[in-house]
Amino acid sequence: MMNYHVLTLFPEMIEQGLHTSILGRAMETGALTLETVNIRDYADNRHHKVDDYPYGGGAGMVMQAEPVYRACLSVQERIGQRTGRRARVIYVTPQGSVFCQKTARELAREEDLIFLCGHYEGIDERVLEEVVTDYVSVGDYVLTGGELAAMVMIDAVSRLVPGVLNNEESAQFESFEDGLLEYPQYSRPKNWRGKQVPPVLLSGDHLRVEAWRREQSLLRTRKRRPDLYEAYERERNTQEKPGTSGKRKIGAVVFEWSACAGGTDSGEGEPKAAPYLEEILKLSGELGLWRGLAGDCPAGGKDGFLQILDKKGLFERILKEDTGERELGGNFYKQLLEEVHLPGKKVLAFVSSPEGIQKAREAGMRVVWLSPQGGPLEKSQICFRQIADFLEGMALLRNL
Repeated sequence: MMNYHVLTLFPEMIEQGLHTSILGRAMETGALTLETVNIRDYADNRHHKVDDYPYGGGAGMVMQAEPVYRACLSVQERIGQRTGRRARVIYVTPQGSVFCQKTARELAREEDLIFLCGHYEGIDERVLEEVVTDYVSVGDYVLTGGELAAMVMIDAVSRLVPGVLNNEESAQFESFEDGLLEYPQYSRPKNWRGKQVPPVLLSGDHLRVEAWRREQSLLRTRKRRPDLYEAYERERNTQEKPGTSGKRKIGAVVFEWSACAGGTDSGEGEPKAAPYLEEILKLSGELGLWRGLAGDCPAGGKDGFLQILDKKGLFERILKEDTGERELGGNFYKQLLEEVHLPGKKVLAFVSSPEGIQKAREAGMRVVWLSPQGGPLEKSQICFRQIADFLEGMALLRNL
């Protein structure tokens, strides 16, 4: 739940702007509350005058310190009686730090927020020094007052408050959430004035859709917001490489050969590469992850299949075992961890067999069950907190 308190000279402007649509419904359900406080009510004169001429001369008027102080103190006292804490006071000003999605996420963790909206030429500096905790701007331009800017921030923060959006995922997969712009969206009809919906979105293949959306997000950001794309690239490039002691969640990915080969366990003919293998490995490469393959596949198809993968240069290393069995052995995982100098928890293993799951689990690795042939594993075969499917594995990689 989030409680907003807006100190303003125009409370009706705030009320009319926020008591509609999604935010209005959230207030009806109790996910949000809104209190508007008229600063004029705290003036100590008959006409409720709150402004005066600036010392030193100059154009315009300045809001006086005492009415602002009294209004803010009144709200803080009520919040303190309820929570035992003082709330953050956000002064909406073009002189503040620029509001962004990161700021919205930070503010959404609060229980109460006080927004102070200025007017005229601003507010007496002395009261700002006394009550304000955050100076925040919505951009490098000047508005007639802080109300519109405050409503922009309230809207952005509210979307991140639990219970405000019907679909909680909406706030997680939109522009700026991962430092990139959101991918293009389409709806019915399939053909609108000769413009077709991209076929991949009609395929029903969730993995291809995810890969397409990621690509479009990168392309759109690079084209429309090169500043964001450069920041994204810097962030990615400064992440520490595998084998270091950085904070990275995953440093290497490894595949059971049958996950790469579409689950084929027959020794007849040459196994075919699983769909989207190259897309996954490309993403892993972009993230700077070490990529390995457990190469103990059936004798009939092993040489051809492994040679094809080796020539493509998709893996940093193809490790083999001479057990004559398809399942991965514990020695392979031990060798892998020693080679990349990583603990098991920093290795993401894509496996397609219950045995592979068991072995990866014993090595302490994070496991994604990749089943190109489809069909769930029996519950009795799952011996760990399963990362349910390949898409979640992709999400792990994207959110490193």
